[in-house]
Amino acid sequence: MKPILLLNLLLHLLWFCNGQSCSEQQEAIKVLRQVQKLLTEHETSYLRGLRALHQRLTQLKDQLLKGETKENCPRLKTPRHGRILGGKLKVGHELHFLCDHGYRLVGSETRTCQKNQTWSGEPALCTGELASVTNTSFLQPAKCSSFQGTQHCTCEPGYLIQPGALCQDVDECSMFQRNAEAKICVHECINTAGSYYCICPEGYVLDPHLNTCQDTDECSSEQNSCPGGSLCVNLYGGFTCVQPECPKPKQNTSYVKTSVQQCEKSPCLMGSKSCLEAPHSISFHYIALQSQLPAPRVLFTMSAPRSLGDSQRFTITRGKGRGLDVRQAGRHRWELVLNKTVSGPAEIQVDVEMAETSSQSFPGKHIFSVTIYVSKYSF
Repeated sequence: MKPILLLNLLLHLLWFCNGQSCSEQQEAIKVLRQVQKLLTEHETSYLRGLRALHQRLTQLKDQLLKGETKENCPRLKTPRHGRILGGKLKVGHELHFLCDHGYRLVGSETRTCQKNQTWSGEPALCTGELASVTNTSFLQPAKCSSFQGTQHCTCEPGYLIQPGALCQDVDECSMFQRNAEAKICVHECINTAGSYYCICPEGYVLDPHLNTCQDTDECSSEQNSCPGGSLCVNLYGGFTCVQPECPKPKQNTSYVKTSVQQCEKSPCLMGSKSCLEAPHSISFHYIALQSQLPAPRVLFTMSAPRSLGDSQRFTITRGKGRGLDVRQAGRHRWELVLNKTVSGPAEIQVDVEMAETSSQSFPGKHIFSVTIYVSKYSF
């Protein structure tokens, strides 16, 4: 404000002075230049402040949008020849899928945003009458030509010539998909006019060259939302968050968590036999399997984490009768073996105790706590 008042005063001074008689004119011009410089600096500072304020507002907006995105499920694509009812992506909200007239829905009609920011159900597709068994709607005229009074008719690939110079679509899905040895899609086949395409369940991506479904490793990306201190376990078709806990204190025996997957026994009180005989440590292991895998199959290899005794013995203490067994694979190495085919979805828990024999001290023990997640899919 002061520079403006000073500028007005100088302008009045210059107005009443003429170039010959006013002795203060030169001094006024110098001051006027200083005022101009000061105003320029004020203007520059003002614009710089505006830019800084704009950048800060943009950062706050991005942070708010980013925070909102973390609480939402990813936006789903509208199926071709269909539409989506509902637009909220927050946890607990539903989306409903409808197909246009003449098309039918394949997949989940309703999908719900779950707490782990993934959608329930399977992707929705609109396939229309092209997936029908009869395929009578897949008729088109053949391409015909006449040569020396004889008519020759041909069809495009994926069609068969029919009487009346018509081409009928070949339903590849009906021809091959029902035969396990000749399946053209590992999961689901959708017939189309003159061709077909394969789709995969949620948690998989399609390999279009081999028509197979490849599992998506959610734990190696930002798709999982496991809280801090927990472990992300990738499964076939999804993932789960685990947070193993140490056994509660019992009979003067307590454990301390030394890592996400390991518990160590605290020092025993003098003369506490029950504490001395308890396992020295417990480790937690997680295995993902496809359904209907051939057996026998080695699932997990165990080795003695410490060597206090003369020899080791491995025994299943929990989960007996689930088609699992242990066998020796070396001097200090044993294997957990699946002896029978298992169908999913299923969750199997088994504890394997490693005991060291020694004639001079209490035997050392270690517990391998193994959880097996069997997918409902065979791929």
